[in-house]
Amino acid sequence: MPTASPHAALTDAELVDGIRNGNDRLTSELYRRYNDKVFYRCLSMTKDRELAHDLAQDVFVKVLTNLPKFKGTSDFSFWIYAITYNHCISYLRKNKRLRFEELDEDAEKPDTGNEELHAKVLQELRLSHLQLLLKQLKASEQTLLLMRYRDGISVQQIAELLGLGESAVKMRLLRSRGRLNELLLAMREEE
Repeated sequence: MPTASPHAALTDAELVDGIRNGNDRLTSELYRRYNDKVFYRCLSMTKDRELAHDLAQDVFVKVLTNLPKFKGTSDFSFWIYAITYNHCISYLRKNKRLRFEELDEDAEKPDTGNEELHAKVLQELRLSHLQLLLKQLKASEQTLLLMRYRDGISVQQIAELLGLGESAVKMRLLRSRGRLNELLLAMREEE
């Protein structure tokens, strides 16, 4: 059984302050605390374990490099999440690999009956239609909708992440949902 880190009891604020004050041993606690979260966020965005590992390492370099800039006005975990999200989106855009599919944790579970199978097939069809429609949106619209509805990020947090006002985020969400609805109606008319 692994032994607990001697710094595990430190709060994130204490950990950040210690690293800022030159205690380099605390960086291993920071890494231990956030490594899995950053890796799995990268993996959910890239669907490539090796790439997710590389991106997670890049994120930690950015976090440590930018730690002096952390103001403490939001949770440290949100700050790391924002760096992770922005880094992955930038990488995917730059390499034209922008994909938005969630890992299906239930994919390995066997179906127990026809009703469940029917419901699962319908849900997968809806999701595949939604993914096709999302791909027709601008990358900025996709990102905004996925941040809000897939990842559950609040309007206030999105505003902080993107450097926008909350009313601007709400308006962009409204327009993006409207555009998605237009695409859905057009697809239904074609069927």
